[in-house]
Amino acid sequence: MLDDTERKLLRIMCHFSNHYRRMPALAELMRLSGRKRAGVIAGCRELVREEYIQWLQAQPVETAVILLAWEKHESWPQFSGNGGGHWRD
Repeated sequence: MLDDTERKLLRIMCHFSNHYRRMPALAELMRLSGRKRAGVIAGCRELVREEYIQWLQAQPVETAVILLAWEKHESWPQFSGNGGGHWRD
């Protein structure tokens, strides 16, 4: 489960990239999230660790690629995929 900062950064990245067709720069993430540079960088590192984004920390944050645009939930039911359209509990 994501912390508030990571969740906010992921939502900003998703909406920004859909609207402007590019990833936000560090300064834009700082402005839009209301977080300081260290908080944004730490949040992006956590998103990488949790496999929500792919980003090489030696590169600018706008080079990140979104892998999963929404938060994973452990309690969501899994689709069985058996062709019958049934959900597993």
